[in-house]
Amino acid sequence: MKKILFATTALVATAGYAAADITVSGGANMGVKYLEDRAGGETYTYTELDFGINASGTTDSGIEFGASIDLDATDSDGSAKNDNAALDPETYISSGGLTLRMGNLDGVSDPFGLPDIGFDGIGVDDVAEKVTVGGTQYGVKADASVSVEYAFGDYTFVAAANEDDDWGVSFAGAVDAFTFGIAYEEVNDVQNTGIDGATTWLNLGYSFGAFGVDAFYVNMDPDGFDTEEGYGLAGSYTAGDLTVTAVWADNSTADDAAYGIDAAYDLGSGLVVKGGVGSVNDKTAADFGVIMSF
Repeated sequence: MKKILFATTALVATAGYAAADITVSGGANMGVKYLEDRAGGETYTYTELDFGINASGTTDSGIEFGASIDLDATDSDGSAKNDNAALDPETYISSGGLTLRMGNLDGVSDPFGLPDIGFDGIGVDDVAEKVTVGGTQYGVKADASVSVEYAFGDYTFVAAANEDDDWGVSFAGAVDAFTFGIAYEEVNDVQNTGIDGATTWLNLGYSFGAFGVDAFYVNMDPDGFDTEEGYGLAGSYTAGDLTVTAVWADNSTADDAAYGIDAAYDLGSGLVVKGGVGSVNDKTAADFGVIMSF
């Protein structure tokens, strides 16, 4: 579950009857990654850039609206990849806790899963979050082109769908120090494999002082194949600017569970040093680098 830090720089313009804010946000990381027995070399460099342009406004009657696009690129082992084919356009309109979104959206299961280990993720969480068909792991999270979200107090309900018959619903919230979330999705043609599937996602969390614990479960039911279950645990401890996180992940078809631990140190002004090490598919994986926010 990718987590990138963002900060914003605002430019103010006036349009029509509303004051519109146009913000530019940015995130990046860079570092060195290691994977035992990797083809092409066990140690390699990795860089990822993610910049966004966001516009928002509010009418005199209190209706909020906005739009955004993303500019993404990666470089792995000296091989650059431009991820800007669609620019991830999104628009929304919101009032009274009800929000309508359209565009290239994430499905309702996007927030569900386990934390990444390492500055970019060494794959511990993937063992629990992806289905294995024919020896290959496939991500089963749906995409969406329209979503409706209703927030009331500490609770949020979301329904989303697209033209490819992907759809899902989720409900999440918090009660004191406890957090929870449950989602159901149906995905058509998982990652162009011709396989359809249904998934049920569950996250539970509890925080006490400097400690936090999370539990994760997913039931993945691809058509024509056995149902697979993924599950995992995560724990974290924060002392000042240092956060240490440990994750354990497994599923019902994996030969070996995955596990790892990382440490992140916040240097301030949007710069974080982070590195992790673990075992994924019975191979040692590690990374060390920095995360930047602008």
